[in-house]
Amino acid sequence: MRRITRLAGWFCAVSMVFLVSSCSTLQPPAPTERSFYDSILIHGRFSSNFEQNNRQQSVQGRFEWSQNGQAIDIDLLSPLGQTLAKLSITPGSAKIQESGKEAKVASNIAELTERSLGWALPVAGMRDWLQGFNRNSSRQLQTVSASGSEIVDTEGWRIHYVSWQQNAVTVYPKRIDISRTSPNTTPLSLRLVIDHWEPR
Repeated sequence: MRRITRLAGWFCAVSMVFLVSSCSTLQPPAPTERSFYDSILIHGRFSSNFEQNNRQQSVQGRFEWSQNGQAIDIDLLSPLGQTLAKLSITPGSAKIQESGKEAKVASNIAELTERSLGWALPVAGMRDWLQGFNRNSSRQLQTVSASGSEIVDTEGWRIHYVSWQQNAVTVYPKRIDISRTSPNTTPLSLRLVIDHWEPR
């Protein structure tokens, strides 16, 4: 009887070791140094609060960000998936195509979106912020700490990394709150939540 009890205890101990070992192998590896990807596909949600004609306005929806080098295409969609606007950005040129309207072209996408949509979309900075990076006054790329950070961009945007998420190889932002701090500009706050993040 004692032998059976000892065997049962030994079996349980071995099973627990195996279970713990199996669970540890299922966990994703610790992330290595973060890399910046020139080509990446990002899907997420946005909400913008802004002032237009001395009245507070807000808009919510989804966004699809497709980046290939310096070329960026952005689709802004309503919560139900209807296209609000399509943006195409290349160095020195920006185009916006709103649903049911003629396309507009300018050199600065933030100014173009503010004139067209009523709120500015800081695409130049978002190219870095969406991957957890920022550029200093010398335009050098810097890694933002994932321990919870708030930074102020050289163009006057305040970026607050509210939360982060992790896949098998890296840590990247989950929620980013952006607000404009430049003087002589209308108040604007933008919230971005990343649902899908796929380097290509």
